[in-house]
Amino acid sequence: MFLGKVVGTVWSTKKTPDLEGVRFLVVHPIDLDKEPTKNIVVVADRLGAGVGEVVMCAYGKAARTAVGDQEMAIEAAVVGIVDRVDVQEDLARSEELVESARELRSK
Repeated sequence: MFLGKVVGTVWSTKKTPDLEGVRFLVVHPIDLDKEPTKNIVVVADRLGAGVGEVVMCAYGKAARTAVGDQEMAIEAAVVGIVDRVDVQEDLARSEELVESARELRSK
């Protein structure tokens, strides 16, 4: 699993039949290393996460289980919308993670 911030939505009018009715989000993973990540991940979302929210995402079988279909052609899915992250700031190696935790606490 990984934490990430929803930065966008993917719209697709043509897709395989097993993906009909599934919403897709663009998620920027929150880096746990010192180097900022430049990756994005497209994830399936059945929970209704919105742009700007921090989400927990799963890969592979766990992602397909979360959306309810092991045969679905997805690799990642939202499995939770994060309300709060508590980080021991003096032990955290990522300033981005510390800042995200501060933002969530202030909501």
